[in-house]
Amino acid sequence: MKGIKLIIYCAVGFFLFTGCQSNKTDKVEVNIKDNEELKEIADTYTYEDYKKVFEKAVSEASDFEADKGLNKWLIRILAQEKLSYETELTDEQVIQLAEGAMEEDKVWKSIARDDYGVTVTEAEVDKYIKEGPDTLDLPQMKAYADALGLSIKELNHNFDRDIYEKNAIWLKLKPELEKKYDITDNNEQVEKYEEEVENQL
Repeated sequence: MKGIKLIIYCAVGFFLFTGCQSNKTDKVEVNIKDNEELKEIADTYTYEDYKKVFEKAVSEASDFEADKGLNKWLIRILAQEKLSYETELTDEQVIQLAEGAMEEDKVWKSIARDDYGVTVTEAEVDKYIKEGPDTLDLPQMKAYADALGLSIKELNHNFDRDIYEKNAIWLKLKPELEKKYDITDNNEQVEKYEEEVENQL
């Protein structure tokens, strides 16, 4: 369940894990808040606190007038900035990080498909969401959905579906990485796969 929780937190804007996104993307240097401050946010933030963060992120993202695909990543970057970055990003950096994250996501999935033959069906993604995110009752998830004007089901099955698809792929990819690299540690597997992704970016 550790991997499921990681992606769920990442998806709902609770960006307190550096593993969700590299702190260096396309030469944009990002300083992450220290662990004590991140833990304080995790322990004390209420629904209202998260709602303010996500509403501001959604509002700021709309100012960029980006297409729907990029807008989603802008919202994620802006929410992540407010929750876990020490660095205050410029508009140019926000766009650069969002475009970089979107491209990295495409490459990540294409390597799984083309190099390892790992894909997931729509039914498998639905099953993953129903057995994981749909079972949770988190204030940050409800705040995120409300800020977007969505139901929890719409948030999980539509808006953040790409993230959960990635996690479902990861569960099938892990055995392939274990065979290739002869390692079972999840973090080490993540590092190895990230190297493969970075080599193709």
